[in-house]
Amino acid sequence: MDSNRATGFALVMSAVLVASTAAVPAGAHPPNSTDHGVPEETFHKLWSGDQDGATDGANLSNGSAVEQLGEGTDVPFDSPPRAVERWNRGDHQEFPTTNSSVSIHPPDADLSSGQFVKEAYTEVFAVQPSTRARLSPSRQPLYVAPEGTLRGTVDYRVAVPPDDTSGDRRVYWSLESHQIEETKLLVNGNEETTAGGSHTPALSYSLDGYAGEEHRLTLQANISVRLRKEVEVCTAHNDEGDCTNWESSVSYPTENVTVTDSIGVVKYDLAVSGFIAEYPNGDLGLVVYKNQPWLGYQLPDGDVRGVWRFYSARDKDWDTLVYSSDDGQRTAHSPLHPLQVNAYPIETGPTPSPRRNVTILDVYGTSTSPSTLPSNVHLDVLTEPYTASYGIATRSTADDQPETIRAWGLVRGVEAERPADEFARIQIYESNLTLEVVNQSEDTVTVRVTLQNANTDAPINTNGRDGYVVINGQRLNTTGNGTVTTTIERPPGGVSARYEPGHWWLNPPGYTGDSDTVLLQGSVLQLVSALFRIGVPVSLFLLAVFFLDRITGWRIWPPWRSL
Repeated sequence: MDSNRATGFALVMSAVLVASTAAVPAGAHPPNSTDHGVPEETFHKLWSGDQDGATDGANLSNGSAVEQLGEGTDVPFDSPPRAVERWNRGDHQEFPTTNSSVSIHPPDADLSSGQFVKEAYTEVFAVQPSTRARLSPSRQPLYVAPEGTLRGTVDYRVAVPPDDTSGDRRVYWSLESHQIEETKLLVNGNEETTAGGSHTPALSYSLDGYAGEEHRLTLQANISVRLRKEVEVCTAHNDEGDCTNWESSVSYPTENVTVTDSIGVVKYDLAVSGFIAEYPNGDLGLVVYKNQPWLGYQLPDGDVRGVWRFYSARDKDWDTLVYSSDDGQRTAHSPLHPLQVNAYPIETGPTPSPRRNVTILDVYGTSTSPSTLPSNVHLDVLTEPYTASYGIATRSTADDQPETIRAWGLVRGVEAERPADEFARIQIYESNLTLEVVNQSEDTVTVRVTLQNANTDAPINTNGRDGYVVINGQRLNTTGNGTVTTTIERPPGGVSARYEPGHWWLNPPGYTGDSDTVLLQGSVLQLVSALFRIGVPVSLFLLAVFFLDRITGWRIWPPWRSL
């Protein structure tokens, strides 16, 4: 505030303003029309937690379809909406115009008063970009980007002592000047950013330290007031007792008040690492580990989505504003409605998209109980534990191997990109499994499995790595020469064996699976197989003759006509 605003006209207007607030209901509702450059298709989805109307249309407006949707229910987002920051940036400037006689503050503001400065405060309005992550009932950190902006409000009023004109000592008071000297942003008590005085400061920050580290952001404002105090003292009187000589002195009392408000945040700085491989058929094998909760990652022909969805809701601590003056306090509906992005789990585990291109091979994580949402937020929620993953392994189709691995974060604008050549490269080979009958009797059969690298014929020893061989449902391991021999109860028909190679990233080099089947001598299945091998070509030949006869009219069908 500058001193020229402390005019008589401003004082009169402030009195009118304070008086008028008594007639304004202290409403608790979001704005009913878009503003601050937020598109309509997004604006009406931002107000989760407001009072929803009946979904049958009886209480809905005649607005657009998206407006009626927002009025009837709460709407989730697949990613943090950028519109929240745009709204907060514009709404921050809606802080009411104030002057020296009125302090305007949210109801829960921590007020400080001195001799002249009254109801001084500063309040954090929003930190952005940020997301309140509802990880569990007991863990709900406010994740913030490594670099961002803290917005706040500052206000106060000045109580000028009344003049005292009685007696032989007269005191006259007036307001000389008052102002917000400066605003500061402190990170963990250390000065981060300094700016000039403002009722609506916006200060930038840059967080040091590692991802997941807790920090405290403190908004500090220094307020100064200078008054003029004139004291007149009577030094002589006439016979009637009237003062005939006044001597005056002037002083300028000052007061400085520092106010602060703090908020705890957690640095969100997503990073990824892992393993990458190319399958013999050209598919992409990818294992991605991350350091913080994430939204998923991108693949050449699809992506993997995490368990998270998002909603935006206003901070109800700003639903009303209190106007404090010498006449007391009045409460009015607030023109400010800061929004906060929230993340909540909606799936029990990550999902591939599209499933025809992407297969999830394994998920590493911990089973976590989901948090409930505020009672006034009406969204589908999980009632069973979800997997809070720190690693996901996938196989996906790929026309070309990617140059960069990209993952998305829970905070808008925070992504992780890492060159694919910085992932540990694992070679995947084809395997070759052969099965032969060593001996058989009426009750048992002895078979031998030979497992080799299909490229080099090197034996594969499953006893020294993840993976195994399955022979008619029985798990076995090959030895150093890549073979295993076993005797089993003789099954009807034949014996099958397959190689389950296990995870390629755990035991390099990796292998693909293979299988083989042998028929047992004298079995019915062997006879049926022989008949099938002979019958199929003969049937195809006769079918060709039939169609040729119908097309040409040569009357050669049936072939045995001339016999």
